Amino acid sequence: MKNSINNITCGAIILLLFLSTIILGQEKVETGDINFKFKGGNTSFSEAALLDILLLPREKYFNRINLEEDLQRLNKFYFDNGFFEAVIDTAAKLDKEDDEVDVTFTIHENARYIIKEVKLQGIDSITPAAKNEILTNRLVDAGSPYSKTAINTEKDRIIGILQNNGYFFAQIDTVRSKIDSSRRGIIIGKYSEELQSDPEFKDKVLIRMRFIGTKEIFRFGNINIDIEKNKYGIGKSVIERELKFKEGDVYDKSKMLESERNFTKLAIIQMGRVVIDSVDMETRVVYPDVVISLNNKYELTPSISTDYQSNRLYLVAGLEYKDKDFFGGGRVFSTSIEGFYNSRYINGGVFSLSIFQPFLFNNDITATFTPQLTYFNLQKEVNLLGFTNTLRLTYFISDHTFYSNAYSDVTFDYVRFKFDGFLTENGPAYGSIYLVNSVIGLTLIHNSTNNLFNPSKGLYHTITVESSGALPRLVSLFNTSLRYTQYAKFNTVNNTFLDISGDRAASIVAAHFEIGDIIEYGSGENIEPVASIYKFFMGGGNSLRGWKAQQGGILENPANGGKFLIEGSIEWRRKPFPQRSFLNPVWGVLFLDWGNVWESDGKFKFNQIALSTGFGIRYDTFVGPVRIDLGFRLYDPLAEDGKKWLWESPKDIFKPQKYAIQFGLGNAF
Repeated sequence: MKNSINNITCGAIILLLFLSTIILGQEKVETGDINFKFKGGNTSFSEAALLDILLLPREKYFNRINLEEDLQRLNKFYFDNGFFEAVIDTAAKLDKEDDEVDVTFTIHENARYIIKEVKLQGIDSITPAAKNEILTNRLVDAGSPYSKTAINTEKDRIIGILQNNGYFFAQIDTVRSKIDSSRRGIIIGKYSEELQSDPEFKDKVLIRMRFIGTKEIFRFGNINIDIEKNKYGIGKSVIERELKFKEGDVYDKSKMLESERNFTKLAIIQMGRVVIDSVDMETRVVYPDVVISLNNKYELTPSISTDYQSNRLYLVAGLEYKDKDFFGGGRVFSTSIEGFYNSRYINGGVFSLSIFQPFLFNNDITATFTPQLTYFNLQKEVNLLGFTNTLRLTYFISDHTFYSNAYSDVTFDYVRFKFDGFLTENGPAYGSIYLVNSVIGLTLIHNSTNNLFNPSKGLYHTITVESSGALPRLVSLFNTSLRYTQYAKFNTVNNTFLDISGDRAASIVAAHFEIGDIIEYGSGENIEPVASIYKFFMGGGNSLRGWKAQQGGILENPANGGKFLIEGSIEWRRKPFPQRSFLNPVWGVLFLDWGNVWESDGKFKFNQIALSTGFGIRYDTFVGPVRIDLGFRLYDPLAEDGKKWLWESPKDIFKPQKYAIQFGLGNAF
């Protein structure tokens, strides 16, 4: 009877609210400010997190029904997070001057309930290894605050562990919580008036999870592979190679998912799914079915795009042909021709071949061999014709997060350049040289970011070590006129992304640090200086943004680059517009950059570290953010005394040498 009365009362309130909206709200009024007042000093959640729960901020116009719904949403949110005694009131006030309705939620959180004990039932008979995995790194345990989200996450974690250890039918039977000393259990998340009035309602909660399907271990049976519309004759051995399980293995759901991820490495496969076709209860065997759909084997792709290299923007046009199952085995053959143009710096073209081997020597090693012919015209003074062979090996260590990248480049260059100031009867004098170079390198990469183009959480770290000149030095024993370079190079990049706004990813702090060093060794008339293509540069959209591209550094000629780099940045990225606004893809950015480039590590000085600051705008697209930044030279170590700091000569702030406008694709880091 009590519930019936409550239902009638709620229905009457909603009807009155609806009628009042019709009678009094003929003219739409916009939603104004939404504020929160906290009583008792408790502020367990940020205003941004609470706003993300509400309907009102997502709608332009005020709606009384949404206000009532938001009040219920807040009550449920606090209840699900252990604030069983939270009291929330709301008030709406019309601002006649702005023709807006301002809304205030008054929240008295009261005490947050703590978990007294967590009982896991149904896992006594499982293997010791699985049990130990469940009891290690628990998400919900005695002493932690009550959280429905954390409990659901813990439930899914335990079921995942069970299903990865052979327990095919493992599932949750019941999840119950009860208040300390109360015999009445309640389903988690279900609001109960009886619970609120219970005299035994205290500040502790007992959690009980009971699992079933934990007595029988199942194994994989015969694996059926179905390649749909296999007009190219793709062999089943290619698919079997990517499977992380075989017949007779203990059932492991994670290995099925990992196999599906492996299929994405093969260009010929459009989609690969692993499903359980049938189960034999008597023999405890599950029979997996692998379903593969294929891409087109051949592909011809024209392209027009932009590229951003060495802090410079290029226009690029190209044509690529690709065979996605070259001589079987899932290997990829491609050939391409590409031209690029930058009116101030470099123009040219590239013709390349590439062979990608996805599974080298039956191991998780991918190999790419790329011979490439390149023509450069540098600053309209130097012509370079180069031939490069690159062999690149990639080894995935764990869960596609860490991998090592070993590579070897062998370069043969023919360089023709103009001698300024020397004229002959046929015009300016020209000279030419032949260079042979080799680079052997190793890169270690850790990437735990949550998004490739626009991360809001995680870490991205790389360490690169290179050595140049080993092969031509060996060849020079037989050809004493051969010219080459010798150097060792070290470079590390460290990016950190921190979401400070909750799940909306609307406010992000990003930090960048990079250090690099090139050490030349060897002597003799045949040893050439390190080419600028291998050096470090300062300035531009991915560096200190107060300087134009390749125009900074403690260098005689900044365009040639330096051999020692220290560089860092910190950014605050913020989405200022509501989630459903057409301007929601827009980000505002504030940044501080620091660092510089020197001729060598021995010339480094702390007082020569440059600073730049500024702001920018980002717009999210399907290929990543498009950005524009306005950077100012906060501290310029090469400026004359009294003008090194920005505030020392504020009248010069908009002089061309004091600021730079940067355009780019993707974030600065």
